[in-house]
Amino acid sequence: MAALDCVNQKDKALVAYGDLLGTSNGTTLTGLGRVTTETAEKATEKHGCQVKAGERLSGLSAARLGASGTAKPLARAQGSCAALRGTDAAAAGTPEVMEYPADPDAPQTNCYLVTKAKKPGYGLYAYYGAAAKDFLASEGDQLEKGYGPTHGDRDYAWAAATCPHSAQRSVFVLYHLHDRDTDTYPVPHYSASFARDALRAFADHEAKQRGCTGVRLAA
Repeated sequence: MAALDCVNQKDKALVAYGDLLGTSNGTTLTGLGRVTTETAEKATEKHGCQVKAGERLSGLSAARLGASGTAKPLARAQGSCAALRGTDAAAAGTPEVMEYPADPDAPQTNCYLVTKAKKPGYGLYAYYGAAAKDFLASEGDQLEKGYGPTHGDRDYAWAAATCPHSAQRSVFVLYHLHDRDTDTYPVPHYSASFARDALRAFADHEAKQRGCTGVRLAA
């Protein structure tokens, strides 16, 4: 996904998606990334959206999240999960993390709290600008009605904040994750109090990195 903010229209952005059919490796992902971003740049001209484009993509690596060796102790978190170091995540059954490098310009940020068995038990996600708008559109009114991504699951917490460079409020979500391989929840018992504390720490940290204000957790 490539999200380009329109500098001449604060409340608008152009989002382009690219899907890879076939083998996923560094070479094919780099090609997909170039096509997606360059197509998005050309589309901005058609729609009157002025953007500040970055440099041409020189290389992308295949995602390793979830592969052997990608989980590490919570105390060593330095990227997208850094804010969770001071929480009770270990006591909540997730003493490790799988994280991404910190990037204050990415349209989406993901952090995974992991069990001793190396299974993601909680997922924390931050959506900004056009990505936030797209996420909310995909959820419909489920968040407001108190339902999670499976439309019957209430094991989640969410918050919102006002961020610069976009009229769209940013969205922060924590989900209790289900493991499809075993058809179980790696963290058997969802803790609502821990979820709110973890989401608050994650959202506050993200907001500080981006200059966002007014973080509010949904009731």
